Amino acid sequence: MIFRRQLPDPAREAMSPVIFLDPSGRRWQKIQVATAALAALLLVGILIAIPHLNDTPALSATNSHLGPPLTSDTTGKRVPVVGEGPLVRVLKVQRDRGQIFGVDPATEGVVATFTPADAQRIEQSGYVIQRFGYSDAAQRTISLTFDDGPDLKWTPELLNLLSAEKVPATFFATGTMIARNPEIFQREVREGHAVANHSLTHTDVSTTSSWRARLELTVTDHVIRAVTGKEVGYFRLPYEGDDEESTRAAIEGILRSQRYGYLVASHDFDSDDWRYASHELTGEMPLPELNGQNVTVLLHDGGGTGREMTIDYVRRLIAYGKSQGYTFTTMPDVNPWLADRVFDVRPTIWDKLTLNLVQLWFVWPSVLLRALFVIAVTFMVVIGLGNCVIAAVRRHRRKSIVWPSATENPQSVSVLLAAYNEEQIIDRTLRSVLASKYPLAEVIVVNDGSSDGTASRVEEIARRDPRVHLLNQENTGKAGALNAGLAKVSSEIIVTLDADTLLTPDTVGHLVRHLAADTTGRLGAVAGVVRVGNRRRNLLTRWQALEYLTQIGVERAAQDVMGAISIVPGACAAWRKAAIQEVGGYTEVTLAEDCDLSLSLHRAGWRVTQDDEAFAYTEAPETVDALLNQRVRWTFGSLQAIWKHRDLLFRSRYGLLGWYVLPQYAIAIIIPLVFLPFIVFMGIRTAQEQGIDVVLFYFMLFLAAHLIIAAVGIVLMGEKWRHLWMVPVYRVIYEPLRAYLLYTAVYMAVRGVRAGWNKLARTGTLDTGLATVPQPAQPAVATVGMTER
Repeated sequence: MIFRRQLPDPAREAMSPVIFLDPSGRRWQKIQVATAALAALLLVGILIAIPHLNDTPALSATNSHLGPPLTSDTTGKRVPVVGEGPLVRVLKVQRDRGQIFGVDPATEGVVATFTPADAQRIEQSGYVIQRFGYSDAAQRTISLTFDDGPDLKWTPELLNLLSAEKVPATFFATGTMIARNPEIFQREVREGHAVANHSLTHTDVSTTSSWRARLELTVTDHVIRAVTGKEVGYFRLPYEGDDEESTRAAIEGILRSQRYGYLVASHDFDSDDWRYASHELTGEMPLPELNGQNVTVLLHDGGGTGREMTIDYVRRLIAYGKSQGYTFTTMPDVNPWLADRVFDVRPTIWDKLTLNLVQLWFVWPSVLLRALFVIAVTFMVVIGLGNCVIAAVRRHRRKSIVWPSATENPQSVSVLLAAYNEEQIIDRTLRSVLASKYPLAEVIVVNDGSSDGTASRVEEIARRDPRVHLLNQENTGKAGALNAGLAKVSSEIIVTLDADTLLTPDTVGHLVRHLAADTTGRLGAVAGVVRVGNRRRNLLTRWQALEYLTQIGVERAAQDVMGAISIVPGACAAWRKAAIQEVGGYTEVTLAEDCDLSLSLHRAGWRVTQDDEAFAYTEAPETVDALLNQRVRWTFGSLQAIWKHRDLLFRSRYGLLGWYVLPQYAIAIIIPLVFLPFIVFMGIRTAQEQGIDVVLFYFMLFLAAHLIIAAVGIVLMGEKWRHLWMVPVYRVIYEPLRAYLLYTAVYMAVRGVRAGWNKLARTGTLDTGLATVPQPAQPAVATVGMTER
């Protein structure tokens, strides 16, 4: 039978605006204007802040000026080292009347007079590195110094020990660790310890670029000011040593520190605690020789593992030093040059802003990454494996169900499908439908304005089988075509499928049996199991086959137990006509008409279930372009549907759909959308800083979870184990694909553009064993054409 239908009234269509559509473009214009304004404000803020963030607090505190840009190229790299003490500076050599003096390069003032022994070492050099420090009053003192903290675990334990022993110490902290643990750093100051600058990120300021060296020093200075209210104008070089060669090698860092107003602190005795902790050295850590001299000891309270050895060593050293009549002091207590560089200050807004920026860059990303990791583990491992358990229990329970025979009191069933330019495969699809073992009242094909021979192919089949009816109409889209067919069906139960879908002879019967057995009359839809019919074509189709398997066999099966199936696929489903009509039929406001209809059924109080034996085979995209077109439509349509039904979220009346499934979808959209660039950046940064092994570990963790989920899906769906080979490929393809789809869909939504259907170009390929479709179950009968206007 052949019908013809005209287009619907445009005025009626205008009453249901398409979700996100903004034909005027005003929304996009407003967004562009707002973005430009925010960018301009940000730029102005940056231009205002840069001079304040890039200043030199150590120079400002002493009313000094930026020193001359001396480098090792000016001074020479083989500069002699003279003197003793825990402080280091580079001086310009001045000779006058047989005397040799040391001149501060910044102030041009004489700060040292060298002994004849020193003069002999200096010879004709124009510059000298001088070690100095300790006041004349300092006698038999030990200055404990700790680098690389404050550490969340070890520094509090160390502070407890020092407090119990009433021993002060000096902590050279990195800016990132101060920002990470400001309360511990404040405790150090509160308990009477000295604190100082050890760079921002423990970078070798002797070898890094000049601008980076300045950043490492001044930013940490701002951080210290913000956290403690103190200006500390001295600094210890990362990787510095106390021997002559190490000191000489650090001349570039010393020069840079001096230029920015910092006095460089060193040490007399290196405990090598980090080497013992890493087992580079073995045995007991040696104590310094205490022969009446002053000693500054280098230790570490952060920057590595095994710091319990350091704490044990400090305990031994304190007992040994006290037994030898030594006094423990901070470095400023015995080095007046350092004490003169410490001031109480009121932290400025720029100090606090610097602290916030350091936390934003170095601290919060780690915290956020851990939170995202917990969410990812929850989604992939906890929820994924939980769905596996639920799906497995569901399958076990369903084994005990005894379904009545399809031939016993069969229900009247109509099959409905929309077709647009399906000439190549429509006859094969109809043959699979007509071969159904379950009796069919009618098969209605809505030809949605096809420009090829689709109509003639359907007419040819209709002439042989009276159950087939053709409805011709101008193109309105899939939802409009299905609504047109819905108006013509005569049965209360409707089976829908796509024009490329092949059914097995048992599919209709398996779908309908749930509706037939429903005694409440509130079962609105039954979802079937869609499989990829051209799986063996290439890697892309195999990947899609795995995706269908896990999402239908595990995720949707678990949703069925929860009464929260969110998508009943239009490609294979049975519906109660009254349910579709109650919610207003298929809407044209989204591209995901099946998702929209499914959520509408839940809203209206209808139940939805799934039959695991109602198989259908569909033709999946075989090229990247075709896949992207299809998935953009799916993603955008799902986004439209979820937005349309957003009021279902966290509503008790919708059960786990509102409290579990839809929030899960929302999180799966929002988190990648907002944080994916950050996750990619942190992944690259982690690989650079900690090695690719760390990234591979997390990849393998999620890969293992996916393997388990896929294995459960294979068992539940009775599929082949060869699908597991695609799991590693799936992980590699899925994340970039999801990123592209999400950003594309959101961009389209924000722009308010009208999204096209992007119909898949059919190839007609099939490799599932259904390539030879059974002949129709009913005898061929001639048909009579009808025209409706």
